[in-house]
Order: sequence, then structure tokens, then C-alpha cells
Amino acid sequence: MSEETNNETNSTVKETIQKIVNKDFGIYFFTLDTKGNPTAGVATIYEHVKILRELGFNAQILHDKNDYKLRGDDEGMGIAEWLGEEYAELPHISIESQQLQVGPQDFVVIPEAFASIMKQTVNFPCKRIVFLQSYEYVFEMLEIGENWNAFGINEVITTNENLKTYIESIFRNLVTEIVPLGIPNYFTNSEKPKVPTVAISARDKREILKIVKVFFQKYPHYRFITFRDMSGLPRKEFAKSLAESFLGVWVDELSSFGTFPLEAMKSKTPVIGKIPRMVPEWMGSLDENGALKLNDNGVWVTNLNAIPDMIATMVGLYLEDALPQNVLESMKEYEDKYNEEDVKQHIKEVYNRIFARRLAELGVIGEKETNKVEEVTTES
Repeated sequence: MSEETNNETNSTVKETIQKIVNKDFGIYFFTLDTKGNPTAGVATIYEHVKILRELGFNAQILHDKNDYKLRGDDEGMGIAEWLGEEYAELPHISIESQQLQVGPQDFVVIPEAFASIMKQTVNFPCKRIVFLQSYEYVFEMLEIGENWNAFGINEVITTNENLKTYIESIFRNLVTEIVPLGIPNYFTNSEKPKVPTVAISARDKREILKIVKVFFQKYPHYRFITFRDMSGLPRKEFAKSLAESFLGVWVDELSSFGTFPLEAMKSKTPVIGKIPRMVPEWMGSLDENGALKLNDNGVWVTNLNAIPDMIATMVGLYLEDALPQNVLESMKEYEDKYNEEDVKQHIKEVYNRIFARRLAELGVIGEKETNKVEEVTTES
């Protein structure tokens, strides 16, 4: 390698470092097109982009096709309708448009499910990071024996300690950062008395139908109770409906964290929930003997079939104005625990550490190139 080539390499590295220092770089978050279906994971990505832009960084939403659904049409909602106009107005760029150009100063953030994108971008000069929100999809597109390290990815952003522990037990040599989820401030208690409605959230629609049918079959005298399926609602309408309901029901066996119960707690609506496989930190923890100790901030059950009976019990207590005080008191601890202000601070700190590590990597790259030239010069 000639001295001229070495000078050019060092000049490029210095230019890249200067661009990062000056915030002259892009952070592109790959996002699934939900076609107007509200999705908590997508909402979280949008929140990161919004906050990073408020901090002065060029964060953008990266999506696959040009027809990404930003606004509603005759077939349903877009981002503007279910998440908010301010999110639809964030910069978006599609892979299909072939306008994406990245350099070593840039960052691409890829959700854990999209191993195909990790493979397609393996030769990109930018820094790539995985955004892990669900353990369920980690191996969705990975072949047996494949891992993220094989695609040159060694950094992960996730939302809680459980996911961090899980992913680091599977893949080695990862640097994992946590940005906790925040519950928006528009989740709040209703100003009016709560109505006899049960807000129900379940990954599998069949579970909702089964719970409702069994409930009315066993308790026909409670025909005045209304069940509302919370899926597909715009976020603020979702919050309003949850605040009005006297009870929430949550069934998501594969959840990695679960925002619905926290949104309910913030709305002062008690929740009956099926304990998921990965018990979230807000629900409980293991004691020194390895036994699960559940918190009193909800009614948590192991058996799905017990939920209709638990709903009936809560209806009776609601009618007597005697909902469990231990649950209502324990909920207060979590009303503001996962708040937007803390999320903003975590995003600022976590991404600054990510940028600092990239600067350190680039510094090492420059040093290695210099050492190579010195070795060649010495040998000749």
C-alpha cells in the first residue's frame, strides 16, 4: 500500500469522524408497513425518530416500497390517522426508490425480524444496529446456525432487561443498550365515572371470542356488560376507550414486555392478564429460590380458562364499588414509572454512546491502516 493511498484512507476516516461530530449523518430506521394497522413496535420506532430529530439528528423512517401507507384511504387508516399527523410528517425514504445513499458516517437500524435486510445490507459501509422488541421473531428469517454477528452486526437496542439477558444468552459479543418504553401522557383517567365496559386486548382474536362467549354463557345476568376489542383503534381513541372502561383484559402469551397493562394502569383501569412466557419486570420477579413472585398491580392468571370467572368477580365488585384496594394501590406505582420524559433522556444517552463507539471504531480503523503502511514500508 502506497503512502498516497494511506493518506487518502486517513483523510476519508477523518472526514467521516468530522461528519459524525457535526451531526452530518443519517440514522435510518427500517420499518414494516402495517397498512394502517396500529402496532406498538412501529409506534416505538417512530417515537425514536421523532425524539432524535428533536435532538438535532437526521433520523428518518426507511421502508421497503414506495406505496408505504402514510395517510388513510377508502381501505383504511394510515400512519397519520392511527399514530398522528406529526409522525406522518417525519422524513420517509423507500428502498424501492433507490434514493438511499449511505456512507461510513451513517447508521441503519433494523428490527430483529428482518434478517433478510441484515443480509442485503452486509456490504453497506454504514454502521448497522438491531432494534430488538420481540424475542418471538429473532429467528424468523435466520437459517440454522446463522446469527447477527455473521452479518457484521454487534450492537443491539432493546426495551427491557429481560430481552437484553435473553439475546446475550443466545448471541455472543453483543453490545446491548436499553431504551425503556414510555406510555404517552394522553393515557390518563377519565373525568367521568367508568362505564360497564371491558377493554380487551389479545394477539389471537379467537381468544377474545372464546372469553366473551364463555362469560355470557356462564353469567347471562351480566348481559349489560360490553366488551370492546381494542385492536385497530387510533392511539388516542384507544386511550380514551381504555380510560372509560372499568376493566381491561390482556392476553398475549408471546409478549416480550406488554404495554397494554401499563396503559391501563396509567388510566386507572385495573387489568386481568394471562401471565406471558417472558414475565415482564412490571408484573413480577423471581425470588432467591427461583419462585415467581407476582406484583399486586393487576389480577394475573396462569390459566386462560379462569379469565371469564375473574371478569365476573370484578363485575360484581365494580357494581358494589368495591374493586380490590390492593390492586388499585399497587397500580399507582406504575402510573408514571414508564413516562415519556425518561424515554427522551434514555434516547439521548444511549444514542450518544452509540455514536461515541462508532467514532472509536473509525479511529481504530485509521490507526490500523497506518500500521499496515508502516509494516509494508519496514518489510521493503
